[in-house]
Amino acid sequence: MDKTNKILLNKTKSYNSINVNSQIQFGMDSTNKPIPLNDISTNINQFDQFIKERKESTIYRFYGNVIPIISNPLYNDNIKISRSFKFGASGIEPSFDTKKILTNDIFEKDGWIGYYNDELDESALQFNDNKSALCEFLPFDPGYNRLSMLDSDGVPNYLFKVTYPFRSKDITLVRNNDGVTLKNGVPIIEKFIVNLNGRDYVGFKTAMNHGLSDQDEISLFNFIDNTPNQTLVLTQKTYRVFKLGNQTNDLKFRTFIIDLNPLDIDFTIGVSTIKRVVQDKLSQYYVREFKSLTSSNYKDYDVYPAAFGVSYYDDKISSFNFKKDIDVDGLVDNLGRPLSELYFTIIKNDSDTDTTSVNSQYWLEQQENLPVNLKNRFWTPIIGGYDIENNENVNYNVRSYGDPTFINNEWYPNIDESDDIFDGDIVEYNESELLERRLELVHHRINTIYREHLNLIDSNKEDKREGYIYKPFNRIQIREFSNFINPIVDLQYVIDKYKITDRLDLDNLRKSFGIPSYATEIAPNVFKWRDLLEIGEVDTTGGGVDYPFESGAHYINLDKRFYLQRQDPPCEFIIIGEEITLGATAPANDEQRFTQYLTDPTFLNYSFEDPTLIAFADGGVTNLTNYNGLTLLKIDVNLADFIGSYELGKRDVAGGCVDLSLLKQKDVDDVC
Repeated sequence: MDKTNKILLNKTKSYNSINVNSQIQFGMDSTNKPIPLNDISTNINQFDQFIKERKESTIYRFYGNVIPIISNPLYNDNIKISRSFKFGASGIEPSFDTKKILTNDIFEKDGWIGYYNDELDESALQFNDNKSALCEFLPFDPGYNRLSMLDSDGVPNYLFKVTYPFRSKDITLVRNNDGVTLKNGVPIIEKFIVNLNGRDYVGFKTAMNHGLSDQDEISLFNFIDNTPNQTLVLTQKTYRVFKLGNQTNDLKFRTFIIDLNPLDIDFTIGVSTIKRVVQDKLSQYYVREFKSLTSSNYKDYDVYPAAFGVSYYDDKISSFNFKKDIDVDGLVDNLGRPLSELYFTIIKNDSDTDTTSVNSQYWLEQQENLPVNLKNRFWTPIIGGYDIENNENVNYNVRSYGDPTFINNEWYPNIDESDDIFDGDIVEYNESELLERRLELVHHRINTIYREHLNLIDSNKEDKREGYIYKPFNRIQIREFSNFINPIVDLQYVIDKYKITDRLDLDNLRKSFGIPSYATEIAPNVFKWRDLLEIGEVDTTGGGVDYPFESGAHYINLDKRFYLQRQDPPCEFIIIGEEITLGATAPANDEQRFTQYLTDPTFLNYSFEDPTLIAFADGGVTNLTNYNGLTLLKIDVNLADFIGSYELGKRDVAGGCVDLSLLKQKDVDDVC
């Protein structure tokens, strides 16, 4: 206040005055005023707010199940490993005892190859990490603890990652001296003739999936015109795919037929290529590389047994959830578009060397004389490739790895779960369609060191170079592009009409027409694109995705099957007969050979050339494996010889082209 006022009592004014009650008015001027209620209260539409938050969120959370289909037909050896202790130079030293499992005692259980523990003596149960029990089924190594999605030894068998396609690269799929690569088109590796209705047509086989359909148009590059006057004009016209497949309608995804006389046209392997044509636009072919959005350790997610979850083949289903949020804000794919897909990635752990395991210790001891880079490993480094044509000129064929015929081929070598960048797939892209089509997906291959380098460990044995393969990348569709291409927008007309030159004005012009940053410029300032549909948005053809949104994040449930396959399962087998002579004057090594045959997984049976001799051979034979009588016994031994597509060493177990296995289903004996 500007003034100070004193209030005096009335009695101070005069002798006769008395005090009275009085009131003084004070001014309460202010510049403030009450806030109107309509400025602090509003109605919010919950659904609209939900749509807004969902649209703005770039956070994803993944959870789900992995359903494994796994078995161990490519086991190291049919042996039982026991820990033992023996006197050595420094006293009692740990050692190992092994027992060869006879063929008749090898069992198949739910696809796993192994044996039943039939040791009655409790003191003899000290094997397989000292965890086995009487009548327990034990698979040969690698077994459950090395191949299953979840194990009990504490060493993870697989690493889960989330990856996305972030760039492209070129490869030479078929070797040639002309510098022809995948960017030049799909390479041709074979020509054939198809007779339809009495007329010959020419057909071609490609090294990979060609991605063609009936009546597609294609352009031919670097083919040979055999007509007298070069009348085919191969480089100036397109040809329509007359039919897919060969004479027997097989291999439709790698063969096609065009309406040309087979005598008029020829090709050069690795040089002649084709490209699909859509509305005069040639397709592009390239490899996509995937980049990891998660770390190279096992801390980004939890994995645990699914409650009561087993596959049809009794493999335990694993549940998982990523603890790390996946943020795709600002990320673009190899074409510069906002991400529409991620990949749930499973990488085999190739460094499984649990030194506390009896089995691990045994195999490391077996590998002691191998080179330093091999002897301390159980698994070979992972290599990558594609499941493509069996041809010595074709690179990256994952099933050919280890075959000396293909020794000069190229693969993606030394893949590790700690890597951040992986070769993912081969795709086709056509500017007219504005879509990528996946043609071939990368496979990973792995084998045990013991099998891969068996000859270096035991010079009497051959390497077993067939390994396991699997598909590491599983697509997660987080967004979808519309099934319709937007009408072409021509900004050049507007620019010319209004003489727009300023960059800012040009950018604003693009925004005003709703042209996204990833739109394809088919001519100067002429654009076309597919809309990237919002989550929950469905176009008229049913395209689009929808999944839960909660607490600022999108939740996607994944149910993925994981197949661990044989690299090259043999499709046929033949019977091999071996003649054995037993007795005092028999060849010195025949007894040993007979014992080896009895423990060989490919053993079928044996028979005597003259069964009547058994009864007269020194009063009867009770044990053929140590028979040393004067009467010579001639025995015919039958073994299976499996025939595969590649020379990958001796097969112990049949493949998928015959009934499961020559190992017959057997009942467990009375002990169990």
